[in-house]
Amino acid sequence: MKKLFSAIILSCFILSGCSDFLEEDNKAGITNDAFYKTAAGFESLMTASYSGLRDIFGRDGDNAPYVYFAGTDIFEATRNSNADRGILTYNGLFPTDARVTNYYTAVYANIQNVNMGLKYVEGADISAAAKAQYKAELTCFRAILHFWLIEQFGGIVINKEATQSAVINIPRSSLQESYDFVISEMESQVNNLTDNNKRLGKEAGFHFLSKMYLTRGWDLNDQTSFNKAKENATKAINGKTITIPFETLWSPSNENNSEFLFSIQYDVTSLPSVTQGNSQQSLFGSYLGGTETGLGKYQTTTVYPSWNLQNFYPYNDKRYEGTFMTTIYNNYYDYYTPADTATKAIYAYYPRAEGRDFNSADSIAFVTKNASRLKKTAAGALLFKLRPFKSSETAYRWAWSQDFYGPVIKKFDSPITKATWSTRASARDIVLARRAETYFLYAEACIGLNQFAEAQTYLERVTRRPGNSKDGNPLVPVANIANAANQSVALDSYLIESAKEFAGEFLRWPELRRTKKLKEFVGKYNYDIRVDNGGVEAVLPGDVAKRYRPIPQSAIDRNDALSEADQNPGY
Repeated sequence: MKKLFSAIILSCFILSGCSDFLEEDNKAGITNDAFYKTAAGFESLMTASYSGLRDIFGRDGDNAPYVYFAGTDIFEATRNSNADRGILTYNGLFPTDARVTNYYTAVYANIQNVNMGLKYVEGADISAAAKAQYKAELTCFRAILHFWLIEQFGGIVINKEATQSAVINIPRSSLQESYDFVISEMESQVNNLTDNNKRLGKEAGFHFLSKMYLTRGWDLNDQTSFNKAKENATKAINGKTITIPFETLWSPSNENNSEFLFSIQYDVTSLPSVTQGNSQQSLFGSYLGGTETGLGKYQTTTVYPSWNLQNFYPYNDKRYEGTFMTTIYNNYYDYYTPADTATKAIYAYYPRAEGRDFNSADSIAFVTKNASRLKKTAAGALLFKLRPFKSSETAYRWAWSQDFYGPVIKKFDSPITKATWSTRASARDIVLARRAETYFLYAEACIGLNQFAEAQTYLERVTRRPGNSKDGNPLVPVANIANAANQSVALDSYLIESAKEFAGEFLRWPELRRTKKLKEFVGKYNYDIRVDNGGVEAVLPGDVAKRYRPIPQSAIDRNDALSEADQNPGY
């Protein structure tokens, strides 16, 4: 898919949603109808459909990061988040929220890109085989985009027409109707997808179809859907096991590996500017200073990984070091050059001790051993930061507002663009589906069916990934799901396992919402909501209020078929 992103196409589509481009006649005198029927013209529509994902997931925290991570158990507010307290804590979350509106708008803009492709695919001057492939990709793509809206908003406005009108007249469908649409669209074309993980391929198609059924199972209390989720997850797994060590899985040199089913593709050579990459590497963690530090990584500090997220990992779990940057050298990206880690100065260290707190004796021992390598100013003043993990959440948060407060997530680092000081200087792909998650989807469907032993088996096929444990003994889920007393207890263990495996991936808020664990988990694990905002009952009252994000007010205003009665409860 990287070949799809030429600089010319990106300049037309990546930020505009292609609306202006699609409305105007081609300057050479050819009409839009004629242009999009040519091979080159239709390829531009395919490119727009894929590149639109960058606007949804890749920009500076405007869209997906907040709706997928804010207000969850494993990410908390940062010192710079006062303007976003509504979505971070639900206290003051209104239908005018910019983060929610930006996401909603970006997804529907890309649905329009896809609708244009579907309008012209049959008449395009391309081979019959290409038509079949592209029709399958576009149909499934449109279903997935609508499904992402269902996850956040419930019943949705289903948009199947290619139109650029600023005002529409489409009623909101019921939740049942919304699921019927996305599932029927997927099932009509998923078998016609290719086996190419650089595009929307067949395994990814079955993965998303499994998630649709799984979410419908929880939302509509439909046991049949859980069985269909298992069936489609099995097709997505396709007999393949989890074999890549976690650190290797997320190595910057290992993109498009066999576990990644579908990613938003980036390549430095395809970007109009290196500052127009994505922001994923900069989202998760404390501020690391400005250009004066020389570290090279510019953090947006969108959300902080919570104390609880870190505490979920047992000391023996190497995924902790695979997820977090626990040692920062003279330049942040020195980590990715082994010779540098042996010789360069150490700027920050984030240790954990086994079974106890990292104490003063441990600190003295580390400083003594590495005295010659601790980062100092030219005048000899110590710059080195020591930030041990503490067993007390309150004690850990004392440095909440300081630079280098806690370890940043490193899974998404982009060393190839390290010379560029920008929050969007990442050319790493954004992974939207991987096989480990498919195993988790299967396990979650088992829990929905009260098949706890089978759920445990599928989780262990991920937790026992080669190299996951420090002592060589297989990791086991935090609690024995096979013997869980009930479905709620099983889900508690499952969600903690998911947090460890998928930290920073675009999963958490929909996962908590669909399992009806959102209120419970944020009330238990989110410090801001538990302590700073009067408790979970103050911001998430009742069992229904704010279970979904608010329908943006601008969307209601621009749709003649919507009224205030269509707004979700709690807003």
